[in-house]
Amino acid sequence: MRRGVLVLVAVIAVLVATGVFAVIGVRHASHQNSLDDERTQVALLAGKYAVGFTSVDCRHLQADFDAAAKNATPDFAKKYLATVKVFAPLYTKGQVIQTTSVDLAGVSSITSRSAVVLVALKGVATNTKTKLGTQQLFRMQVSLAKVGNRWLTDNVVPL
Repeated sequence: MRRGVLVLVAVIAVLVATGVFAVIGVRHASHQNSLDDERTQVALLAGKYAVGFTSVDCRHLQADFDAAAKNATPDFAKKYLATVKVFAPLYTKGQVIQTTSVDLAGVSSITSRSAVVLVALKGVATNTKTKLGTQQLFRMQVSLAKVGNRWLTDNVVPL
């Protein structure tokens, strides 16, 4: 009888331990999936934002610039708008239309509040001298900061 009680206690202990390890495993897997989802979201956003910074159309420059700035931190938006303001007359005079798309984007580093994403873009640009368009390639490092629940561009460095 005593031996049966010991076996029963041992079986219950093994079942409890198995349950605890299963819960820990599920939580770990769930956390890992959450991190993977965040990395995917950050890479997609950085690519989208990079397209916004590199695609311009002389017919609606300010709208393009303002749309890109809305996805940036206030400090970076200010720097970005000051920079593109210098180039706007050249884009208008040359009738520049440039469209880009993401070729590849990968997260270099990420924390809960910041991320660095490497983005490769390809595009086509037309202007008064190249009506048929020329192929353009861009590589950049896009730094993002989490502001509230939104990831925003905090810096862009051409590579």
